[in-house]
Amino acid sequence: MEFTQQQESSAQQGLKPGCGRFDCACALPVGERFVLWALRQWLQDRALPGEGSILHRGFKVAGLLEVLPDFVIAMDAFLFGARRAMEIHVPTCSSVSRDEAVLVALCGLAQADHDRSLLASLDIMMAPTASRVAAVRLKAFAVALAGAGLRLAPAAGAAAGRLN
Repeated sequence: MEFTQQQESSAQQGLKPGCGRFDCACALPVGERFVLWALRQWLQDRALPGEGSILHRGFKVAGLLEVLPDFVIAMDAFLFGARRAMEIHVPTCSSVSRDEAVLVALCGLAQADHDRSLLASLDIMMAPTASRVAAVRLKAFAVALAGAGLRLAPAAGAAAGRLN
């Protein structure tokens, strides 16, 4: 496959593939897009979604309905236990905030069995009791994502994460 001039220019400038904007969600792999979508969609409802909600339908289509409560509890822990307000965009926004990128990266840590790093990161961001709850629930969610074929963490030996 051959690089176009625009792709080569973007690569030289450190831009991501897609539209070329560094903070754009269009360049994210599908697993990371799902987490970002779920995070943003959860913020719209802020409750355990009912059967007709968009979040419920999305988790059902992805084969992840059984971990929807884990995801919601983890997000509630973030909302109520964070040391500061988190910047989460509306679902239609194409930009990825730093906080959204961190939350997606934390799911990657959970999926890659980097539990100590996950908990240490959460302890910095949140009150200790909330970080424990978030870690357990994020782990369940991230493992289910991997089981559904949505890998967040790079394979062993691969380059570091894309969002950070």
